[in-house]
Amino acid sequence: MKLEREQIDRYFDDGFVIVEGLLSREDVQAARDDVAAIVDELARRLHAAGRIADLYLDHGFDTRLAAIEAECPGAAIWVTHRGDLRPGLRQLWTSPKLLDIVEALIGPDIAGHPIWNIRSKTPRTTLMTVPWHQDTAYLQAGAERTEQPVAWIPLTDVTRHNGALQMIRGGHKAGAAIRHRLQRKVDDPRSSFLYIDESDLPPGDVVTCEVEFGSVIFLNQLIPHRSLENHSDAVRWSIDFRWQNPHLPTGQEGIVDPIVMRVDGRPDFEPDWAGWLAAYGKQHDTYRGKSQVDEFDPAYEGDWLKRWE
Repeated sequence: MKLEREQIDRYFDDGFVIVEGLLSREDVQAARDDVAAIVDELARRLHAAGRIADLYLDHGFDTRLAAIEAECPGAAIWVTHRGDLRPGLRQLWTSPKLLDIVEALIGPDIAGHPIWNIRSKTPRTTLMTVPWHQDTAYLQAGAERTEQPVAWIPLTDVTRHNGALQMIRGGHKAGAAIRHRLQRKVDDPRSSFLYIDESDLPPGDVVTCEVEFGSVIFLNQLIPHRSLENHSDAVRWSIDFRWQNPHLPTGQEGIVDPIVMRVDGRPDFEPDWAGWLAAYGKQHDTYRGKSQVDEFDPAYEGDWLKRWE
């Protein structure tokens, strides 16, 4: 699918664009299977550690992590902090359907930015309710000058009821990082989120992005956005990937380079996953950090906190 001129203009003017029906279930299935396997690993680790009494094997993709979180509050964040980039996730990240759209936004040289996430929004879990922020705030200063489009890929239908994203339309146009604060200092000491105080938010309409499975939201890394709380009984799953020109600042200098995915618009280019993943292990430990308690504790100490201390 190629973006229409009107869609490209909307991305740059509004700071985001929703591309409906971009991905099929087949396109996403391997990534969903990877996520399910990561949840299974979490369940077995928690069970072996005596933190949960049941593996919840009778639950499916939409509810298993919710059952685990209900018995062991805070455990769900492990799925995100794990940073386990399995083959199905790598396949989705390099999908030609996604890269063709990214090429329309940044040009024919494309690299995957080393920061990506699996998002698990378990029901009625305030720790998973992401406050107003810009993605660039989690990077080193200077990255805001590089166009870094983000693809927010839901693994289920997303509504206001189960945790939709909200955007401030046009809130990226100042071209700068807004002052962020550490949520753990004012709200939940377990939180690793940054947030923008309401008084510092730019003007603009707040848009609630309700999307069906298969649609993808592409957003600029400078647009202020947040996610609502999940009031349903199922997990609202999503994955976010980001890209940029490999020759421009990443905000991760000195940690790991982005992984080149397309050169001169060549769809047959093969990323060097083996070489990149070897460096990614170091990046994971440096950037995402680790808890000072144990691997299941949600209070992580990572590099992204240092910029706003």
